[in-house]
Order: sequence, then C-alpha cells, then structure tokens
Amino acid sequence: MADRYPLVEQRQFGRADKRAGFLSRRPARADDELPRLAPHQVRVFRVGDEYIEDHGQLGPQHDTVVAASSVSVVDRSAGVPVVVEMSIPSAEAGDFTLRTTFHCTVTDARAVVRDGVTHVEALLLGYLRGVPGLVEEGGDLMITDTAMVRRRIDARLTAYQEMQPVQVSGLHALPNEVSVLTPEEYAAHVRAAEEARRQREKERFEEEMARQRAQAEAEMARQRAETEAKMALMQEQHRQELEKLQLSHERDSRAKGQEHELYLQAQKNLFDRTQVTEVLQILGDNPLAADALANQRGEIAADKIAERMRADHDRHTEELERKETAAWDQQRFRLERGDRIRDSHNQDRRADEAAQRAEAALQADREREDTRMLRAEQRDWREKVLKVEHDLKRQAIARGHGDSSHVEVDSLIKVTEAQFAPQALERAEQVKVERADRLAEDDDVLDADTDSKEGDDTTDDLGPGLMEENA
Repeated sequence: MADRYPLVEQRQFGRADKRAGFLSRRPARADDELPRLAPHQVRVFRVGDEYIEDHGQLGPQHDTVVAASSVSVVDRSAGVPVVVEMSIPSAEAGDFTLRTTFHCTVTDARAVVRDGVTHVEALLLGYLRGVPGLVEEGGDLMITDTAMVRRRIDARLTAYQEMQPVQVSGLHALPNEVSVLTPEEYAAHVRAAEEARRQREKERFEEEMARQRAQAEAEMARQRAETEAKMALMQEQHRQELEKLQLSHERDSRAKGQEHELYLQAQKNLFDRTQVTEVLQILGDNPLAADALANQRGEIAADKIAERMRADHDRHTEELERKETAAWDQQRFRLERGDRIRDSHNQDRRADEAAQRAEAALQADREREDTRMLRAEQRDWREKVLKVEHDLKRQAIARGHGDSSHVEVDSLIKVTEAQFAPQALERAEQVKVERADRLAEDDDVLDADTDSKEGDDTTDDLGPGLMEENA
C-alpha cells in the first residue's frame, strides 16, 4: 500500500505577491508553489467553499491558482491495495489475526479532499468491526484451525458486502483477499512488515538525504558562482579604481612637474629681466658700452667692435650731411614758396580786377536792357491807352454823346485813364523789383565764384613750409 493514500500531498497558500506580465502586472504564484503531478494524480484547489479539480493544466498565473487557499494532490490509481488487520479471539489463550485486503479506487477527488479522507485503514477497520458476528467466528475453534476461521469470515464478509457495501467519501473499496494468521505467523509477518517499513524508511531517508545533498550541492554551487561573480566584480572594480588612482596620480604628477618647470622658468625669466634691467641701467643708450660688455663676456671680438665704431662714425657723418642738405633744401623751398605766394597774390588781384570790370559791364548791359524793356512797355502802354481813347471816343460819338456836349466825352476819357493808371504804375514797380532781384542773384553768384577761387588759389599756392609757419 502506498504510504500516503489517497491524499498524496497537501499545501496551504498565502497571498500571491509575485507579479507577472510585461505591460499589465498581475498577481501570480511561483512555479515551486504548485506540486508536481504523476500521470495518475490530480490537483484539487480550494477557492472559498468550492473545490476545483485540475489535471495539470492551470498555471501559476491562472485566476483559480491565484485565488486558491490550498491545494491537494489525490492519487486516482485503480485498485490500490489497502490491508486492514484486526484480532479475533480463539478458544485458546491466543487470538487469530484477520488480514483483509481492500482494492480501492478514487471516484471523486473533490469529495476526498472536502471530507479529508486521509486514514483509509481506520475507516475500513471500522467497517470490518461493524460486520455483525465477525468477531465471534473463531471463538469455538482452536488456534490451529485458521482455515476454518478464514472460510467463515470470508463467507460472512462476502454476504455483508452484498447487503452493505463499503461507504467512504469519494472512494470505492472492495474486499478482495481474506487471510487468518496464527500468533507465530502474525509475529513473523509483523517482523517482516517492520523490516519492510524500516527498509522503506531507510530508502526514504537515503532519498531525502540524497535530495538534500543535491540541493545543498546546488546551493553551494550557486553560492560559489555568486561568490566568484562577486569576486570578479570586486576585482574589476578594484582594477578600475586602481587605474583611476594611477591616472589621477600621473595627472597630478605631470601637473606638479609642469608647475615646477613653469616656476623655474618664471624664476629664470625674472632673473634674466633683472640682469637685463641692471645692464641697461648701467649702459644706458650707449652702444659702445654694450659692445664693450659683449667683448668682456667673449660674445664679440675686438675687430667687430672696431667695425661697428667705424660704421657708427660713418652713419653719424652721413646723418649730419643729410641734416645740412635738408636745411638748405628747406630754406630754398621757403624762398621759392614766397615767390609763388607773391605770384599767386598778383594773379588773384588781376583776376579780381577783370571780374569787377566784367561785372560792371554786365551790370551796364542789364540796366540798358531793363531801360529798353521799360520804354517798350511804356510805348505799348501809350498805344493801348490811345487805342482805348480812340475806341471810347468812337463809341461815344456813335452813341451821340458828342452832339450835346464835348465835355462829357473828355470826362469819360479821364475817368478811363484814372482806372488804368494804377495798373500801369503797378506794372512799372513790378519790373523794377524783378530787375533788382536779378541783380542780387548775379552778385551772389559772382561773390561765390570769387570766394572759391580765392580759397583754391590760397590752398594751392601755400606750400608745406608756409603752412607750418601759419600754424
């Protein structure tokens, strides 16, 4: 008989804390929370008051698995033998041992889990004790009459089975074999059963030890791998930190070396500047002293100093000659410039006189032209007046004004002249104003030309020397 029948394993669940899914995170259970199934086993999940049977198709993320409070594994093998033993009194001091083998098959796994059918042997033993007269079947027989006792019990049990079958929740049990043992046989059987039990316990213990050893080795291997990975990571981090420290040290060393070199160079430059300043203060702007110092230091030979002295003397002589030549040239230029200025003044005076004469001639021509135009306008005016007088007289005569009195025609003509006289005077004044405006414009043009000519002549005739004197 199996050690655990019909309930092979039972587990209780807590809240599902694991999350599954990529986009939508849903609660789920771990894979190791679900017990594995053999081909002849099923799982029964309890969800509230309901019991749901599963043949291994529900995964850790299924709603039933997530909501279940417990899970049970039920063995659905057909005809599982279950041995039940009980004592029957005999006519002697010893008792018979009745061994009945029931063949059991689970018909409703949910009922087995719901009613908690865990100890099938106890339930079947209660069924045997409930068979009427079964315990008294060996009371009149000797301890050696085991065959007779077996036949009696087999007949009674078969008859009772026909009338009252075995009733166990979700389980069908059928008595298949009945045997009766003497105390010696039972003792030997007990010893054999105990030996088999111890052997099973030993095998189970060895399997458990092997499983625990395998788990321990796997855990050690995992821890070793994790330790090696951590050590490798720590070594890599240590190497990177060491490289960073080396790079930082090298960078700091180079920076300090560069700073030291720059400091030394600065000190050298300062010393050189100090020496140069002192030498310049001592030598001043005397090139001969500088050559003498260079000769003293061995940087220049004496013949080079002599050549430089001769070249300096020649250069000084040439500079004096050039200055004298420049002075004579400047004096000659000043004289020539004075001549040019006087010639320019004479030309300007002659040009002014010619311009004045041309202006006087132009003014006389304009006056003559204005006089001529004024006389022509007066002549035209007199002709118009005479024509008007003639027309008026003719009209007056034609109308008969002269027949009665001559004075009326003359008065009419005087009145007409009085009307046109202001217009004639206004026209004469207008002619005078226009002539005065033209004269003023001509004078402005001549003055502007004269000023520009004078300015240009003065600017052109003045030379650099005169400009310096004027400044």
